Amino acid sequence: MKRAVDRSVGSGVMLAFRVLCILLLAALLAGILISETQRSADTVGREKATLASYTAVDRLTGYVFRDEIALHSSNNGPVVYEKTVPEGSLVQAGAMLAEVYVDDTGTDKRQRAAALYEEIARLERALERDAAAWQVTYTASYAALMERISIGDWQNGLAATAGISEALERRSALSPEAEAAVKDRISALRDTAESLVQYVDDPEKLVAAENGYFCRSTDGYEALFGVSAAEQLTPEGLERLLAEENPSSDTVGKLIRDGAFYLAIPTKATLAATYTVGATYRVQLSQGNEISMQVARITPSENGADALLLLYAERMPAGMDFSRRQTVAILRETVNGICVPEAAVFTENGEDFVYVAAGGVAVRRRVTVLHRKGGCCLVTPNGAEGYLAVGETVLITARSLYEGKVLI
Repeated sequence: MKRAVDRSVGSGVMLAFRVLCILLLAALLAGILISETQRSADTVGREKATLASYTAVDRLTGYVFRDEIALHSSNNGPVVYEKTVPEGSLVQAGAMLAEVYVDDTGTDKRQRAAALYEEIARLERALERDAAAWQVTYTASYAALMERISIGDWQNGLAATAGISEALERRSALSPEAEAAVKDRISALRDTAESLVQYVDDPEKLVAAENGYFCRSTDGYEALFGVSAAEQLTPEGLERLLAEENPSSDTVGKLIRDGAFYLAIPTKATLAATYTVGATYRVQLSQGNEISMQVARITPSENGADALLLLYAERMPAGMDFSRRQTVAILRETVNGICVPEAAVFTENGEDFVYVAAGGVAVRRRVTVLHRKGGCCLVTPNGAEGYLAVGETVLITARSLYEGKVLI
């Protein structure tokens, strides 16, 4: 009898234990369900599908080909440039440009005076600083520097530092006190330079033989980088021209004809293939000028890996920098479409799609991706049934989504 009672008590305890376990398990499952529901609601992001555009920009280094006339002097003395004709001025034929004196002392006074005149020119440029334009130049040059260095192109990367240096020199207007100090320094330098040189007879006067832009600086390539030289140029031909030794000549300036010019850009064949011969592109030059240029020719290199992109314009833009080497940004292609987060785009059986919220559930919408950039996708505004439309709410989540899933 006692054993029967014990067995009855034991069975009751086991039953109670089992009921308790079932209740605890049910509570746990309910908690998980509630938590999962809340978590799903919290982790599903929503973003409106809106229209947007993206412009592909190629930042490259090119070389200017244009007709230039070097100005020569038979004298060996310092050059005194006409004060009313600053660097880059547009002059008319017959305009007085400079006077070149003779140094008959047999000393290094000419070189010393020339160095002083160079410093005077630099200080005069400082007086003409533009407080706004330097930012455009600095940004473009810095972007070019970072882009070149990021791909290991140190040669072209370091060349971009020249633009950065120039931009920093132009970074702000001088204060009245600083401007007065610079003017005093210029006056003192002129007095010193003139005292270094003994002038014999009358100086040689240089005048403009024709209309054009007058530049005091020369690079020795004036006769090599003409318009006609660019017409049959190849990638290897450009390398040979750049390897030519700059002649140590008697040039004291040059006139740049106000007309057509080419921009020869060495690049990879794969990038050159994204351009179309005869098409027109917007080109932003390193000094902030922008101009429309036509692709005249794309010439592959002998090894096929590289190419020469040759752009053409009938006239130089106003205020164009006259440097031979130019850092440019070419606005190659503008893509218009619907912007959606890249994380919202799924691919299945070669088809791209997103999920949108419609009637409280997830609904699949097809998309055609045009461009991916910075975590976003531009997709075609197709308008056809089953495709994503502007204004729909795109769902973003790392969790599972499927057609008809209820959204809380």
